[in-house]
Amino acid sequence: MIAKLAYLTTPAPGRHMLNIQLFGSDELLRIEIARHHVVNILVDGVTTVLREDQFLSRVPSTPTESVA
Repeated sequence: MIAKLAYLTTPAPGRHMLNIQLFGSDELLRIEIARHHVVNILVDGVTTVLREDQFLSRVPSTPTESVA
């Protein structure tokens, strides 16, 4: 399964929803999850993104001229 859309919402205090729409479907699946699941999703997501970005330079390279 591949998600076309996935996002978190908080419809009421203390309620957390994981919303998923799969490719090829118009149906939006809404799953209530516990707060600790939200924390795990955020921590793992940030860790994964930062690990992937460590190899990407955030400073654009500038051409240098050689003096010869």
